[in-house]
Amino acid sequence: MTQTDIPSSEQEDLRLLRESARTLFERAGGSDRARKLRDAGGGFDPEMVRELAEAGVFGVAVPEGQGGLGMGLAAAGVIAEEVGRVIAPEPVVLTIGLSLGLLRRLCPDHPKMAQLIGGEILLAVAWQERGLGGAPADAACRYTDGRLTGSKAWVVGATGSQGFLVVTEQDDGPVLVLAEAGADGLVIDKRAQADGSSLGELSFSGTPAVELARGDAVQAALAEAVADTTALAAAELVGLSERAFEITLDYIKTREQFDKPIGSFQVIQHRAVDLNVMCEVAQAGVREALAQMDSETEPKVRAPIASRAKARAVTAAKKITRDAIQLHGAVGYTDEFDIGLYLNRALVLSAWLGDEAYHRRIWFEAREAEGAAQ
Repeated sequence: MTQTDIPSSEQEDLRLLRESARTLFERAGGSDRARKLRDAGGGFDPEMVRELAEAGVFGVAVPEGQGGLGMGLAAAGVIAEEVGRVIAPEPVVLTIGLSLGLLRRLCPDHPKMAQLIGGEILLAVAWQERGLGGAPADAACRYTDGRLTGSKAWVVGATGSQGFLVVTEQDDGPVLVLAEAGADGLVIDKRAQADGSSLGELSFSGTPAVELARGDAVQAALAEAVADTTALAAAELVGLSERAFEITLDYIKTREQFDKPIGSFQVIQHRAVDLNVMCEVAQAGVREALAQMDSETEPKVRAPIASRAKARAVTAAKKITRDAIQLHGAVGYTDEFDIGLYLNRALVLSAWLGDEAYHRRIWFEAREAEGAAQ
């Protein structure tokens, strides 16, 4: 399914959803709010989380039978784009894609589902581990007799979450457990990122946890949730790129050199056109990918689609934000101008869940496998 295949009634629903989300974020303060929160030490606004929940944001992709709106990833992508436009620090994509993505697939009747949708709690997801050389490693964290031992790395949203959904191992295979943020034996090492947010490095030492699901279904659900979140991160990058381009366009229309707006110079106009085309292509590609993922049920097909979207969005976001800094000139490197905030956020989002090279490789490998099977 492509964007043009979406029924007009659904397209209207998406338009209204976009307008509602944009109004909500702009009323809250737009990108100025993100700057204030960063300067206050990072983190997010719990009151904003509550407002987002009241607007149905977190349950947008959860089926109606599980307490959500049942609008799918295309609608979640609309929300993600608006998050990107104002570089909102709230863990919206994390909650929609990973936390709720895991729970709705493995334990949809668990009370934490309703609490997440209602904005009463936030849960981070911990599934990756760091090896001795700093690179990702095979799972060594263990769950035995109701307790966790080991560590997890690169946990987004660790600060401010009330608990952790931990994908770990036990004697008979993978298991998903819930550990409370204040549990005994849990140490959270906060590591700052370029945009002012932070990653958590978790260490467990006999930490009590509750089993939620076990078996191969855990890894299958994790893979699908990661694919969803990858595509939504691409949508967030698209929204970020769009706003960064708008900021730059406004600047080159007003910044004067030789008594003329620099936007009147042909070389600047050509660069602006190139950036606009790149932004539009990325936007169309990501939206199409989300629509395809909504209509596709085969995980092996959905994952490469998500990778294609992320690779395209990362390429566009890095190019647009870096060129935006150059078009601002020396002031673009100062913290006074918002464009630097967008560059830093683009760098962080680009690395999360894999950069463009990683996802381009996944996409090409999937195409090669498809060609070999024919």
